[in-house]
Amino acid sequence: MKNLRIAALLFSLIFVLIGSGCMSDGDPANIGLSILQKKMHKAMDPDGLYRKSKSYVQKQMMVVSEGWSADKGYIVETKYKRPDKMSIIFKEDNIPIASIIFNGDNVWSVNYKEKQRTLIKGEQLEKLKVLFALGRPGSTYQEIFKDVKLFETELSGNPYYKIKCISKFEDQDPLYIYVGRHNFLTKRIETSSTTSIVDRYGLHDGVIIPEQTHEFVNGSEKRYKLIVYKLNVKIDDNEFFPPAF
Repeated sequence: MKNLRIAALLFSLIFVLIGSGCMSDGDPANIGLSILQKKMHKAMDPDGLYRKSKSYVQKQMMVVSEGWSADKGYIVETKYKRPDKMSIIFKEDNIPIASIIFNGDNVWSVNYKEKQRTLIKGEQLEKLKVLFALGRPGSTYQEIFKDVKLFETELSGNPYYKIKCISKFEDQDPLYIYVGRHNFLTKRIETSSTTSIVDRYGLHDGVIIPEQTHEFVNGSEKRYKLIVYKLNVKIDDNEFFPPAF
C-alpha cells in the first residue's frame, strides 16, 4: 500500500471524528467555534474519559470495494499513547501488510510484504503530523490549521454546522466537517478527494464513537465497522518504532 494512500486513509481512521467540495459554505453560524468544540467534546466524551486518557487502542474491520473487483477485508488497528505516539497497522488475514508509525519525532511507513521501512521527511512529514494531531485528545482545530471558519448549512434537509479548516500548506484543499446542530456529533467529513460519512455511533468504554462509517476515496468505497475500543491500555514504547527486518 503506497504512502499517499495510507495518508489518505488516516482521515477516517483517526478523526471521524474522512468526494468533493461544496458550492457554497453556507450562512454564518449562530455559535462561536470554541463553544461548538466544547459541545462536541461533551457529546462524544460526556465524562471527559477520552480527554484524560493516557492511551487507547481501536480495531476496525475495513472492507474495500473497487470497481468490479471482489470486496477485500482488512483489520485496521490504531494505537495511541501520550503525549504524541501513534501507530496504524493494516492486517490481511491477521497478518500485518502495511503501517504508519509516529513516535513523536519521526514517521515511518512500513511495507511488511516487501520488508521495507521508509522514513518520511520534509513537507510530507509535516502534513502527516497534522493528521496525527487530529487524533490526539484535547487538540483543537485552531491549533492544527492556519484558519478555521464556521457556517450553518443543511444536508438532506437536516441542519448542520459546517467547519471549514484551511491548511497551512498552500497545495491542500480545505477540510470540511459537518456537525449536527442538535446532537453536536460529526456526521460527515470532506476533502477534495475523500468523503467520509458516519452511519452509526455507539458507547464504548465511556466514549461515544463511530461504530460504522463508509468512505469514498478516488473511486473506491471503504466501509469501517468497529471491533474494539479501549482506553488506558498499557502499550510498550517499542511498538512505536518500525520493525527491524
